[in-house]
Amino acid sequence: MHITNVEEYLSVHEKRQIRNGRSGALVWETEGKYVLKYVQRAALPEPEVYKLYQNEAHFYRLWEQKRNEKILTCLPEVLDVQVSDQEILILMKKYQELSGEEAGEELLERIMGALAVIHTQEIPAFLRREQKQPEYLGEDQIESCLAGWRSVLAEHEGMFDEGILTKAAADINEVIGWHHEEEQVLNHGDFHWDNLLQKENGDIVVCDWQGVNAGGASGDISFFLSRLGANGITMDREKAAESYCRKRFQLTGQSISREDLLRHMDAANMMTSFQFWHQYLHGSDCDRVRRIYEKMKISL
Repeated sequence: MHITNVEEYLSVHEKRQIRNGRSGALVWETEGKYVLKYVQRAALPEPEVYKLYQNEAHFYRLWEQKRNEKILTCLPEVLDVQVSDQEILILMKKYQELSGEEAGEELLERIMGALAVIHTQEIPAFLRREQKQPEYLGEDQIESCLAGWRSVLAEHEGMFDEGILTKAAADINEVIGWHHEEEQVLNHGDFHWDNLLQKENGDIVVCDWQGVNAGGASGDISFFLSRLGANGITMDREKAAESYCRKRFQLTGQSISREDLLRHMDAANMMTSFQFWHQYLHGSDCDRVRRIYEKMKISL
């Protein structure tokens, strides 16, 4: 299927706009069977985001050429991809959304299995970069994070041990340096519940690949669990790591250390919590703040 004109295609197909996100992409469901994503560089509020959509389009195009390979069980079937310097169009099959009522060990096993498949694929050439030095935080950055967190904690006076925050600030660069040594794999980069779908047979499908990159396996896993926890859904992190490592072994015949993976997950959570989460927690209840705040406790 090839779309020559987006407006013409939408005018002759039953459609429902399902997203008009802050990033500027337009997304429609058509005929109840397809999803059309359309991005115009000129319409983006942040033009630099266009490069990420280009990465997604190139990634889909690359893997559509490998339709018979295992990874395509966890990628949406893409029917048309068009990418230029100014416009991007991606047409793919529509799949079922996951239900929060399904959250449990069986679903966790399937999700971690899909992620292991992704992480064992070769990193595409267009994503390969010479590994940089660790991105240590400067004193001004650390002070900014401290101030951000203190403003969040001030909304819950007397409810939190500020020693956790002080120690995180003192240890953050040591954690960044250690975590930087994790093996690099193909990462989704935005692996969370809303980007997971499923086929009728229960196979997990992973969508929205703008953040695709080379990174540590722990980043995708810890981000997934952290986002779930922040939304009040708990999945056992040790079972997640165990399921993931078991699937990696089945795929490659090589074992990876569950303990090292858990430590890197702790490091990824600590770094994300310290640097970013304070920006999103103002006005949150005490329990939600606590779930994020306590992820800054780590011992390497």
